[in-house]
Amino acid sequence: MIARLLSLSLMLATGSSAIAQPATSGDRPFMPAGLAQESIEVTVNFTGSRVVLFANTPQPENETSGLAVALIGPTISQKVIRRTSAGEEVIEFVSAPSVFAVGSEPQVKSTVLPETLARVGLDPGASAQPRADLLTSPDLPAWRAAYVDIMEDEGLYVLDAAQIRRFDGGLHRATITLPINAPPGEYRVRAVAFRNGEAVGETDQTLTLARSGLEATLFDLSRQHGLVYGFVAVLLGALVGGVGAWFGRKS
Repeated sequence: MIARLLSLSLMLATGSSAIAQPATSGDRPFMPAGLAQESIEVTVNFTGSRVVLFANTPQPENETSGLAVALIGPTISQKVIRRTSAGEEVIEFVSAPSVFAVGSEPQVKSTVLPETLARVGLDPGASAQPRADLLTSPDLPAWRAAYVDIMEDEGLYVLDAAQIRRFDGGLHRATITLPINAPPGEYRVRAVAFRNGEAVGETDQTLTLARSGLEATLFDLSRQHGLVYGFVAVLLGALVGGVGAWFGRKS
């Protein structure tokens, strides 16, 4: 772990091409960056797991220069139901992240417009994509806001989720706390550097989240086979209760 951090620091300082350089938008240059861990393995009831990204922001900087980062994924389809006097209304987002944990430095919040954040992929609402025929619907912003509220209540969408520390030479360390109920799968860790309210550099890194052991099996059952999971949970509860009663009689 320490050796990897030292290697990352050296590569970021020198702008080494050893770090994978994903495609960017063309008008924003690649920003050297790397993850402290490219794969994280957790149990069902994990707490305190963090994603750490190092990034070297473009120079020169001024008082508006800052970094924003987000942990995004995995992508799924989602439905949102709204109850009205006329009955239920339903919208389906054909593509939306299961997790969106985002954070930025204070100067980014004060100088970057919301539409700019949406354009560079750092707005959780804009990440929810409806069918093509609904893209121009006047109700779309309200539907997106409702979806974000639901995901925030579930702890899967988190604002101000990152702690960002600056070092000399434009090096930044961003730490994002992993939501406790984050599903396993492939994630993107996206970072964008801003100056004068505009994006001047960006990077996307890939992170794999995996669960292990019996807890991983139970987690998969709860998500994919609810009836089987319920039966197993009842069976385990009865088994634990029976063992406890047996020990109680023995004592």
